Amino acid sequence: MAYPNEIASIRKARNMSQTELAERIGSTLSMLGKLERGDRRLNQDWMGRIAKALSVEPYQLIAPQEVGRETASFILEGALPVKAIPLLGEVPAGPWREAIQTAHHYIPAPAPGMPDSAFALELVGNSMNKIATEGATIIIDPSDRDLFDKWLYVVRNGDGEVTFKQYRENPARLVPCSTDPSHQIIPLANRDYEILGRVIWIAMRPDQAALD
Repeated sequence: MAYPNEIASIRKARNMSQTELAERIGSTLSMLGKLERGDRRLNQDWMGRIAKALSVEPYQLIAPQEVGRETASFILEGALPVKAIPLLGEVPAGPWREAIQTAHHYIPAPAPGMPDSAFALELVGNSMNKIATEGATIIIDPSDRDLFDKWLYVVRNGDGEVTFKQYRENPARLVPCSTDPSHQIIPLANRDYEILGRVIWIAMRPDQAALD
């Protein structure tokens, strides 16, 4: 069974040889040839490496205003289908600050069954570094806003500033999970705040893990 794709045409449009592309993705000419011919099906790892080397997105939406963002069109066709989750920008995992939204950036869903409304944010700061360090990506389910003790949430205050913290009850508060003692607990009593959603996934590279 063949798995046709656009790897060769994109590579040639970039005036890149097979040897150069193979080196960039850390593969052999033989394996690259199989991928280009469609003899091997692209998985997420190959798709990500090749897309990065060719300076393209592994997938993109066509007319998102017409078809809904969960409908992804793969530039590298023949790849394993995955849901596209919008990466909105940065969320502070430190002091309150305004969240930075970046339009038209997407990441592949890391697991099946992700909610259609899910979105991703990149962490900034170290107030949650026992769980996830700066640069990690978190995925939020905005349809899940019920508060449960010890669960993780993204919260926005009355000034529109956003933070990522653990919720603790009795009394209700947002708690940093950090090796930095300067981060303070945020009481929620008598405060204007909105739960943006529960954090359902945390993704980090090995060098972003909180290892001793």
